[in-house]
Amino acid sequence: MSGFSVAYALDPVTGGNLSGEARARMDRERPDSSFETQDLPEAPDCRSAEAWAALPDKKDSADLAPPNTPYPEAQALAAADVFFIHPTTTAATKNVWNVPIDDPAALRDVDYILGFFASAFNAAAKVYAPRYREAHIYAFFDDKTDSGIKAIDLAHRDVERAFLYYLEHYNRGRPFILAGHSQGSIHGLRLLQEHILGKPPMNRMVGAYLIGGTVPENIQGIRPAQSASDTGVLIAWNAYTREGDPRIFTDGLIGWIDGAYAKMGNKPLLQINPLSWKFRGGRVPPSGNPGSLPVPQAPDETPPLVPGICGADASGDVLVIDLPSVSGFSTPAGENFPIFNTRYGDYHNFEYQLFYESIRENAVERVNAFSEASSSRFQ
Repeated sequence: MSGFSVAYALDPVTGGNLSGEARARMDRERPDSSFETQDLPEAPDCRSAEAWAALPDKKDSADLAPPNTPYPEAQALAAADVFFIHPTTTAATKNVWNVPIDDPAALRDVDYILGFFASAFNAAAKVYAPRYREAHIYAFFDDKTDSGIKAIDLAHRDVERAFLYYLEHYNRGRPFILAGHSQGSIHGLRLLQEHILGKPPMNRMVGAYLIGGTVPENIQGIRPAQSASDTGVLIAWNAYTREGDPRIFTDGLIGWIDGAYAKMGNKPLLQINPLSWKFRGGRVPPSGNPGSLPVPQAPDETPPLVPGICGADASGDVLVIDLPSVSGFSTPAGENFPIFNTRYGDYHNFEYQLFYESIRENAVERVNAFSEASSSRFQ
């Protein structure tokens, strides 16, 4: 663990700017002891298949595809890879700053999530998704000590080791996509800046889909996407209805900024419209949404896509969506947590599913564009 200044104990970089009911509810998740006094879960061994939630040569939920997509699962023949970093998956495990990779709830939730997040890329790329000792959700909202930031850093070190192992042992010079969601996108943004931008892997990166994280609009060394087929670009969005309050992302949560974790502090967040793939792209109506993926009822099945669920407008501070017109895209009944909750206009947990087929189609198009550009360079 590289050192964090004790100043964080007096002025923690984490915290999330919560207040009222949200702060009281989050504080109930706080582990009883500090990061330093806890026994750390065993680190994943990247050499073992058990340390990977998805690999292209084993059966896993990232292999799933909707029955009505025109883009079937094609990992066996895919010209590219995707390195996918899963989001925070569970708050079921109490009193830990970092969740063990063999925690039963985490195992279940990671596999479940891959079926409607990482699977969006399996028509274009072989899917590699590491397991890692994810930071417990409270780590991002720790407003009292430096335990939260230390837990986030530990989680990142697992992801970093997995990515470097992937590059050395799996990639073999192939084009790749970097992708993640939420906590996964926060780790992905740091990977991008420390191990890709300005380095040889950048020449092979088709694009970085860092959705639902804290991605500043201006990252030196990479451009925001401006079309469906430009490559080597950065893609991100944060989905809310017009009634939602996005300040948790636009102000309170951390990102990797200029070589350190820092609160966003109202820095502009990168918003790409996933229905036009344009930076700050204006409104596209629901008719322009080729298919959303309702939450599956079981991890080994994928429901059919439903087109026209919602439109999207990325011209403002966040991606403003229409209220989804069918069920399967809402926070479960009885869950009253006032953040990451669709009843408050916050569609963070559905940022892949709402635009699933658009992502799937775009991954194919972007990989094809990358391959065509690479071929022309050698002609």
